[in-house]
Order: sequence, then structure tokens, then C-alpha cells
Amino acid sequence: MRLIIVLSLLLCLTVVSAQVAMPVEDLRGWGGRDKDKGKDKGKDKGKGKGDKEPVNGGVEALKKRIGDLQEKVAKANDTIVPFKGGSLKGLVGLLKVNEAVVTLGTTIDRGTKSAEATNALSATESTQVGTQFLALQPDINNLLAELQGKRKEFDKAGFKILDVRSLIRDSVEIQKDKANDLGGAFTKVLDRQFQPIGVQISDQIQGNFSRAIDEYEGRGGKIKIPSKAVPKLTDLLAGVARALGVTDNDRMMATGPGPVPEVNTVPLTNFPNVEAAFADISAADTPQANSAIEAAIRGTSDMELSRLGRDENDLRGIPPLVLAVLRRYDVI
Repeated sequence: MRLIIVLSLLLCLTVVSAQVAMPVEDLRGWGGRDKDKGKDKGKDKGKGKGDKEPVNGGVEALKKRIGDLQEKVAKANDTIVPFKGGSLKGLVGLLKVNEAVVTLGTTIDRGTKSAEATNALSATESTQVGTQFLALQPDINNLLAELQGKRKEFDKAGFKILDVRSLIRDSVEIQKDKANDLGGAFTKVLDRQFQPIGVQISDQIQGNFSRAIDEYEGRGGKIKIPSKAVPKLTDLLAGVARALGVTDNDRMMATGPGPVPEVNTVPLTNFPNVEAAFADISAADTPQANSAIEAAIRGTSDMELSRLGRDENDLRGIPPLVLAVLRRYDVI
């Protein structure tokens, strides 16, 4: 019975990684399928997914990975608890959540590779690994509870302009495959008598993914962020912040797409790190910008968003400078 609980907690962790939103393809940003997934499988053995850190197998390596996961889950939870959307400060919070998710996703991938490099564990070793996973239970429960209560805040994070809800939902869908990889790798190394239990729980976890996807069904903003723009998410959000901070009201608002103003009004950015983006967004945090945000949120109803198709955009009412930034980063 104890090992059944252990397996349940193990596979719950995969759901946590999905609900946080989502997998990481690059150093910054959510989403993005691995184009070469399944190709040349087995090459570069000893490398983690998405990084060059050597991979070690064995019970001690698994214990270390579990400890790393516990730390990263706690840090992700620490960014989600205070998160509030609907202001430029909310963009900083969104980037902090994103950074924590990037790190957590990389750690999960490393855990998968360590499990793949591990020979079958004895019943005693399986119990040792499982006992350590039990210590993750409070953090996992807290993270799940916070995520479930933050969907509306994530909707406001995009000011009903950027569709953050769909960004999260698409990432959860991508994570369904990754969850099978992680759960399957750990199940394989458990003592043989417990492997059928792992398979059964893996099937159950697909239902959990479906429920997570349903939680983020629909649209949270007029503009969907395509996967090709995800690696530039930090610069994109900072650019939107700058555009909203421009003081010329006549150029800020429009009743339709209209002519796009000079793109140089909002300089191109390529921040070396997230902290630099924080500083840039904070500098744009003005009453003018937040008034524009409030107007954008008030000006778009949930009914309007519900009429949009899964990949449909609505450019009406979006400030011209924001449109210029969205075009610059290939969002529209």
C-alpha cells in the first residue's frame, strides 16, 4: 500500500509540471514542441534534455534528483502565491513564474534521464526512493491549490490583449507526452512486482491532464502567442510594457487596427537576463501605462473572447504601439 501511495505522488508531480504551465524549450519562455522528438533516440547518452549536464543513474542519483525537484517545486510555489495580474507589476510576476517553471522543467527532464540511466531497483531501494518522494507531498498539494486558484489572475496578466490562458493550455497539452516519459522512466526502474501499478496510474494521469486542459479552456485575450514567439517572451512582455507606457494618448488608443506607428518608438530589446527585463518593465510602470491596462481590461468582455476561435486574433481596440511590438516579435 505504501508503494502505491509513492507511485501516486510520483505521477502527481508530472501533473504539477504541466499545470505550472508548461514545458521549456529554450532558456526563456513556455511551450514549444521538440521538433526532433523521437529522432536518433539514444544518441548523446549521458546528456540531459535541453542541457549539457552529465547524467548519472542509480539510487543515489535518483535521490539527488528528487531533492532537486523538491527545491524547485517549492520555488515555483513561492512565485505563484503572490502572483497578481492586471498591472505592469503583474508582468514582472509573470516573468518570475516563467523563470521558475523553466528551471523546474529542466530539473524534471534531468530526473527523467537519470531514471533512464538507472538499472532496476530492488524492493528496498524502491522503498528508499519512494520514502523521499513522500516528503514532496505538502509542496505538491500547495502548488496544485495555488495554481487552481490563479487562472483569473493569469487571464488579467495579459490585459485581455495577450492570451496567457491559451499559452498555458497549449503547454499542458504538450506536457502529456512528457508526463508519460517521466512516469514511464521511473516505473521501469521500480521492483518488477510494482510496475503494473505504475502503468495503471499512468493511464489515470491522462484524465488529470484532460481536467487541467479543461480548466484553461477558452480564451483569456485577443491575441494568441504562437510557439515561434515563445522563446522571446521576456523581450515581448517588456516591449508591451514600454508601448503601454508611451504618454501620447492619441497614439495609444485606436478603434481599429489602423496604421502602425513607427516601430522605433519602442526600441528592440535583447535582455541578457530576466533581472534586466524586470528593471525595464519597472521603469515603464507609470500611471499612464496602468490606466491603459485598466482600459484594455474593461474594454474587452468575456463574451467577446468566447467568440474567438482557438487560433483567431482580434486586433480591434489594441493600442497601435502594442500592435507594432506584436508584429516585431512575430506574434501577429
